[in-house]
Amino acid sequence: MFKRNKLVTLLGATALVTLLTAPAGAQSIEEMKAQLAALAKRIEELEAKQQASEEKQAKRPKISSAEPAFGLATDDGLFEVNVRGRILADAAWATDGDSTMGVKATEMRAARIGVQGKAWKDVKYVIEADFAGDQVALADATLEYKTSIGTWRFGHYKPSVSLEETTSLLNTTFMERSAFTDAFSFGRNIGIGYKNGGENWSFNLGAFRGKNDGGLEDEGFIFAGRVTYGQSFEGGTWLMGASARYQDAGDGGLRYRQRAYSHLADRFVDTGTVTDKDMLMILEGAVQYGALHVASEWSQLTAKDAASDGGNATFWGGYIEAGWFITGEGKPLSLTKGAWGRPKVNKPVHEGGMGAWQVAARFDRVDLTGYGVYGGEQDTYLMGVNWYLNRHSRLMANYAHTTFDKAFNVPANGADGSNDADVVTLRMQIDW
Repeated sequence: MFKRNKLVTLLGATALVTLLTAPAGAQSIEEMKAQLAALAKRIEELEAKQQASEEKQAKRPKISSAEPAFGLATDDGLFEVNVRGRILADAAWATDGDSTMGVKATEMRAARIGVQGKAWKDVKYVIEADFAGDQVALADATLEYKTSIGTWRFGHYKPSVSLEETTSLLNTTFMERSAFTDAFSFGRNIGIGYKNGGENWSFNLGAFRGKNDGGLEDEGFIFAGRVTYGQSFEGGTWLMGASARYQDAGDGGLRYRQRAYSHLADRFVDTGTVTDKDMLMILEGAVQYGALHVASEWSQLTAKDAASDGGNATFWGGYIEAGWFITGEGKPLSLTKGAWGRPKVNKPVHEGGMGAWQVAARFDRVDLTGYGVYGGEQDTYLMGVNWYLNRHSRLMANYAHTTFDKAFNVPANGADGSNDADVVTLRMQIDW
């Protein structure tokens, strides 16, 4: 703008000097008017050209701050793209009481890269691929459209159920989520959803039909929903919620099973395929007070016609956990998202500090036995230590002792259907 005003002033001054210094009578009034009109037109053309140049410059992508990665965005706020990704590298040692398992293994639990951003301001997108296991698998691939009455989501993502499942694995207290979330199959599906929320609450609904890699002619469908409410108080936050899911497997079947805590360990509870329809209900609660947090969930799954007498079979699962930051940080609880967030590290290692240190314990249970179904009961006693080097990097160490009972469907448990396992796991995690 300064340059344009300067140019206009210069042209005007030049014209004025020319007119004042012209010999008397050399120009008629009409000629002077014509010259002034031509000059005014030229000034308008230069102003329009300068304005177009400035608008074009404003629309060029600018490097934006997207901690800890980088992003590109336009000054008008209409377009944005940010790089995202994560690396989770695990190691595990696992043995069982009947000497059928002797795990000493490592794996890339996750190796993801993707982008997220927005287009025309109200449309957000995410696409992310996972390269772990020497295979490429689609993780989240979604479009979100925000309206005055809420946000619509389309694509490949997880149905909204459970506090821990809604929380990113990057922000969970332990390396593995609670046993019931895996046993009851909380995976990604293709669907459409609606979400809304306010300062203290969140609401989600979704309808899904099949997975990205599904090959069934009839992939069935899933209806799921979750609602949460909470409040902040001096020094902390509390949250309560409930969710439900109805699932029809279509041409497929439903099987409920779980590993001995680690993703690298064997499975010792397993119902086999017992139904093609189920109904799940979950209650949840969480409190964060200063450096302490406590959380618990309870779930009930009803498997249609799975009982030995042809009736419905009911399975259970849940956990209670507590964690404490020795270094004084807090585990943030988002009321608008209904999920745990990443802690802010007071003294990160790269600034010469000791990072953030957290200790935690959990009791976890899943019961897949009853009504003539002998999938087994699994109880896990878990301890963990987390060292956050900074907000986006942490090292984790977990120890789990797990007992199994009435698990007659798994030969590794022997004729009595009982067994136990000890598992030690380590993880190096970074995300951007």
